[in-house]
Amino acid sequence: MKQLLLLLCLLPGLSQAQKVLTLAECVDLLSKNNLTYRAGNLQAEAAQAQLRQTKSQIFPQINIGANHSLNLGRSIDQYTNAYIDELYNYNSIGAGFQMPIFQGFKIQNQIRQNQLLKESAMENRTAVLNAQTILLLQGYVNVLATKSLYESYVQQVESSLQQVDRVEKQLNAGVAAQSTLFEIKAQLANDKFDMVTALNNYKTARLALFQRMNIEPDDSIDFAALDPIDMPADSKNAEAVYQDALKQFPEIKAAELSRKSFTYLVKSIKADNYPSLTLGANIGAFYASTNRNLDYFNQLNATRNGSLSLGLNIPIMGRWVTRPRIELAKVQERQSQNQFDIAKQLLRQSVELAVLDVNSTADRFAAAQGQSESLTASFSVVESKLNAGTANIFEYALAKANLGKAQANAIQARYEYMMKQRLLQFYRQGTWIGIY
Repeated sequence: MKQLLLLLCLLPGLSQAQKVLTLAECVDLLSKNNLTYRAGNLQAEAAQAQLRQTKSQIFPQINIGANHSLNLGRSIDQYTNAYIDELYNYNSIGAGFQMPIFQGFKIQNQIRQNQLLKESAMENRTAVLNAQTILLLQGYVNVLATKSLYESYVQQVESSLQQVDRVEKQLNAGVAAQSTLFEIKAQLANDKFDMVTALNNYKTARLALFQRMNIEPDDSIDFAALDPIDMPADSKNAEAVYQDALKQFPEIKAAELSRKSFTYLVKSIKADNYPSLTLGANIGAFYASTNRNLDYFNQLNATRNGSLSLGLNIPIMGRWVTRPRIELAKVQERQSQNQFDIAKQLLRQSVELAVLDVNSTADRFAAAQGQSESLTASFSVVESKLNAGTANIFEYALAKANLGKAQANAIQARYEYMMKQRLLQFYRQGTWIGIY
């Protein structure tokens, strides 16, 4: 028993866990720390910034400027426009205003395009989080499964230790052979090897989960258990699940929004073929030191000037320039349509596989449970016969090995079924709400 207690101490956080994380809390940590999801956030922020930049083009441009110069030698007096040859100062100030009146709705279409691209980036951000959450779910379930497998092997070691203790007593009493003790100790060694292997698998699964969340591994953290969830009646209908997923999945929304954005890209390019109107205005004044009759401010007041302009630009051969750009945009639109079709195809295939997996893992789980229950009963009979001396060690080792395999199958099938249930429910509703 001392050896068993020593091996139990090797399991991090199993008996002295200070904190228990639920799946929902792990997803929250994932959304805060995962670098892949952070990249999706940055792409969404870039799309938002691009939209703001495009909107800024509709605002008028206002500028204020000032200039000061020191003139030497022969130059033109800015006040009298006469040639002079002396050292004098010149200072000017002014303000300008310019605003596009009509550009063939170019900016408006660019704004609509970037609005759709921003919404697509937001949906892509959600899609990235969903993909990372699926990987997190697989890692989380793997931690629970490997932990259960380890605990199962610990029980097998404990059972073998009890048999070793019993045979040693029989050997001391002269009712058991030395070979029987060697054989039962060999079985104990095999069980310990399986237990250590399971422990290493559990540690590896924990490390992978911490790395997925991008947090420091902590042996004091344990993870909450999961229970099977109730599945709606139509969850086994792949077509019904697919139709629900089409309305909810961010990958589909993102691809559709991206496809629609190219319609406005083409319109904004075509706008370069239309006449454009621009309204402009400016006002200014200057001071020249050659005019000694007026001081600085009076001279500025005397030289103030301004203008108001309306500019018309009519492209003559603009279509020769825009035609290749329009052709490229239309090719990109067809590429986006193809990406949209690919997204729908991948979603349909994923849903069909998820429905099949839930049905098959449900049957596998039921079969594994039945197998485990039968072999548990069979092993109890063989163990009783061994204790009574009516069964040999080989029958015991075979029954124990079969039981261990059946228990491992049942554990793996149980957690696989719970994971597939949650994955199918996610495809059905498009979010993780109520699934954690």
